[in-house]
Amino acid sequence: METLPNRTLLRAKCMETGERVGFWRHEPDATRRLRAFLEQPEATFIGFNNRSFDDVVATAFCSGKTEQEIKTIANDIIVNRLPSCQAVRKHRLQPLNFDSIDLIEVAPSFVGLKAYGSRLHMPLIQDMPLAHDKEIHTPEQERMVESYCDNDVDTTEALLKKLEKEMLLRVSMSKLYGVDMRSKSDSQMAEQAYISSMGLRRRENRIPDTIRYAPPAYLKFQTPALQELLERVTETVFAMNPATGHVRLPDFLGKEVICFGSGTYQLGIGGIHSTHDKSVCHTASADYVITDIDAESFYPSLILLCNMYPESVGPAFISEYRKIYDKRIEAKHTGDKATNETLKISLNGTFGKLASRYSVLYAPELMLATTLTGQFTLLMLIEWLEHVGAVTLSANTDGIAVGFTKSLQPAVDEVVAKFSERTGLKFEFTPYRVLAMKDVNNYLAVKPDRKIKEKGIYAPLSLKKNPTAGVCAIAVGQWLAYGTPFLETIKNAGFQDFLSARNVTGGGTQNGEYLGKVVRWYQSTDRTLEPLKYASNGNKVPKTEGARACMQIDLAAGHPADLDYDWYLREAIKIAVLLGCERYLPAEQLELIAEPQKQKRKRKNETA
Repeated sequence: METLPNRTLLRAKCMETGERVGFWRHEPDATRRLRAFLEQPEATFIGFNNRSFDDVVATAFCSGKTEQEIKTIANDIIVNRLPSCQAVRKHRLQPLNFDSIDLIEVAPSFVGLKAYGSRLHMPLIQDMPLAHDKEIHTPEQERMVESYCDNDVDTTEALLKKLEKEMLLRVSMSKLYGVDMRSKSDSQMAEQAYISSMGLRRRENRIPDTIRYAPPAYLKFQTPALQELLERVTETVFAMNPATGHVRLPDFLGKEVICFGSGTYQLGIGGIHSTHDKSVCHTASADYVITDIDAESFYPSLILLCNMYPESVGPAFISEYRKIYDKRIEAKHTGDKATNETLKISLNGTFGKLASRYSVLYAPELMLATTLTGQFTLLMLIEWLEHVGAVTLSANTDGIAVGFTKSLQPAVDEVVAKFSERTGLKFEFTPYRVLAMKDVNNYLAVKPDRKIKEKGIYAPLSLKKNPTAGVCAIAVGQWLAYGTPFLETIKNAGFQDFLSARNVTGGGTQNGEYLGKVVRWYQSTDRTLEPLKYASNGNKVPKTEGARACMQIDLAAGHPADLDYDWYLREAIKIAVLLGCERYLPAEQLELIAEPQKQKRKRKNETA
C-alpha cells in the first residue's frame, strides 16, 4: 500500500494468474470493493511488514477513512513508531476478516524490501518516485505510483518464492502445534511450540542480578593453563545488564587470548574462536590429512546431556525438548529432510530464546552454561587430539579442523571415539583437499570430490548478505578446486555475479542523479564516472571508485560493454592472497595488486 496526503493506493498481484489489481481510495465505491476483495473466501494475502503497516492501512481504507486520515495513521506508524495494535485502537479501526502472511520475520535479516531486492537480483530497485508528503494531481503521477508499487509487489513475490522451503516448514509447524506460525521467525516458532505443547503463559521475567557457571562432571583438563581457566570461570560471578537481560562477559573471556597447544583462542558468549588461522592455506596429500570434526546437534545435545532447563519452566522442559531432539535425529538419519529441518528449527530456535528477557523460555543461566560448556568441551577435545600429535588448524562454535599425518588416523579415531564415550556427544568427520582461510569465519574449503565449501564473506549470495562482486570469490574457489584460471571463470560468469549493492543512509547519487536508499553497481572501464555519493553530504559510498550505478538490469542481455574484467581479476588475486595462497600465484599476478612504490623526495642540496 502507498499513502499520500490526497491519495491512498492498494496494489496486489495474483500469483496463480499474474493478474494485477489496484484500488484508489478516491475512486467510486472503493471502500466496498476493497473490502469484498480482501474478504473473499480462500484468499491469502502475502506482504512484507504488512502486519505492522499495510494491513492497518487497508483496514482504515475499508473503514471509510479519508485519504488525509489514512495518511495521519500511516505517519503515526512510520514517523511516530506507533505499534500497529495501538494504531488500530487509537484510530478506532474495526479489524477486517482476511487471511494474511507477513514475510518480514520469516526472512533471515533485519533489512528492508529493497535490500532483499538487490539480493534477489531483481530487474529494478526503486525508491518511491514522489515524496510521500506531496499531493499528486495528474494521471501520469498516479501511474508512476502504481508502477512503483507493482515493482515492490514483484519483489515480495520473488522473496516468497525464495522462502518457499521456510514457508512450508511453517505450515508444517502450524499443523503440528495448532497455532498459525506462518509469519514467525525461527525462534518465535520454537517459543510458540513450547507455549502450545506445555501450556506455558507469557509473563514478566525477572532479570537476575548475577549468575554463575557450574561445569559438568566430565570437564577435566590435563594442561595447567586450562585447569586454571576453568577454575577462574567457575569462580566468576557474572553480572547482568538490567536493561537488556543479557550476561555481561568479563574481559578475561571476551578479550584475552588463550595460548594453548598449537593455537590461540578466544572464548565468548557465542562460542569459541581460534585466532591463529589468519591468511593461511592448508593442503592435504597422500600422507597428510585435513578434516573437520563437528559435534552433531552440539548445543541441543549439551542441554540434554547436562540435564539443563529453564527454572521457570521446570524439568518438564527436558522431556519435551528430548522428544523434539530424538525425532529430529531420526529424521536426519532416515533422510526425511522436511521433518529434519522443521525440528532443527525448533531446537536451535529454543536456544535463541534463552537470552530474550521477553520470552517464556528466558534463562540466561542456561544460555551461559550451554555456551561455556560447549567452548570448554571443544578445548578438551583439542587437548586430547594434540596429545596424540594432531594439530588444530581452526576452532569455531561446534567443531574444529585438524591436520595430522596419515599414520595418526587410527589414534585420532580412537581419541574421538573415547571422547564421545566420555561426553555422550557424537562427532562427524569432513575431510578436505584444501582449507584456505582468511580467518575462522571466512574461508574456502575443497572436499575430496572437489565440491567447494564457502563460508562468511565468500559464501554464495543469499538473503543473508548483500551482493559484493561474488564472481571474484567464485573464481578463487574454481581455481582451488580445479586449477581454473581466474579470468576464465570471470569471463564466463553471469552478469549478476559482478554486481554489488549496499544500503546508503539518506540515499545515494551518481553524477547528480538520485539512485535510492539501496544502491547497486558494477565496475566499469569508463574513467569519467564519479564514485557513488551520499545524497546528504556528498561523501563517497565505500568501494564505488570506478563503479557504474546499475539500478535496472536485464540479465538476458549479457555483459555490458564497459565491464572492467581487469578490476575483478585483481580482486580475485587479492582474495587468494588473503586466503594464504600467495605462494601459489605467479609473480605477474602479484604485480597486478602490488602497491606502487613511493618516489623518494630529493634533498635540497642534491643535484639532478
